[in-house]
Amino acid sequence: MTKAKSASVASDLDTPTDLPQQAVDKISAALNTLLADAFALYLKTKNFHWHISGRHFRDYHLMLDEQSDQILATTDQLAERVRKVGG
Repeated sequence: MTKAKSASVASDLDTPTDLPQQAVDKISAALNTLLADAFALYLKTKNFHWHISGRHFRDYHLMLDEQSDQILATTDQLAERVRKVGG
């Protein structure tokens, strides 16, 4: 995010931070990469969950469902961190 972009944000939505803009940009980029990876992992886990078969179907189905819920919960936390640092 550049200074020009932050100037276009309404003051009541702007997130105050003591970090320099360059640090905000760097941290936001890294967290957004992690967020994209976490969401991709969530989708892949759900795909396995939906297509599991075999004699251990129930155990794996429940395990993958729980695992995908936990992964999805991390995406919200990552997105909130980006917003919290001002990204």
